[in-house]
Amino acid sequence: MVAVQKKSDAIDLGGMLRSELTLIASQGYPTEIFGVTSELVANQERFAKLISHRVPFSEVERAFELTMTPGAAEKVIVTFDDDTSDGGTGNG
Repeated sequence: MVAVQKKSDAIDLGGMLRSELTLIASQGYPTEIFGVTSELVANQERFAKLISHRVPFSEVERAFELTMTPGAAEKVIVTFDDDTSDGGTGNG
């Protein structure tokens, strides 16, 4: 689960234990993008495989539905052009 949190939320650790969930935390820094940009450019095809859905901005509600539905999507990208030549799957 990736999100920007301004306020810390309570976590039900007992529920996590019973469900055998794994919680992995990460943090990004504003300067990191400059260090990874060349890697992203050099390996565009490899990183593009991580995107499960591309949704045009005109359908942003559908993008939110996908992200809020467990198992429906891996990574949803909202685009600001209406090019959905891949059918919105990110596989085209």
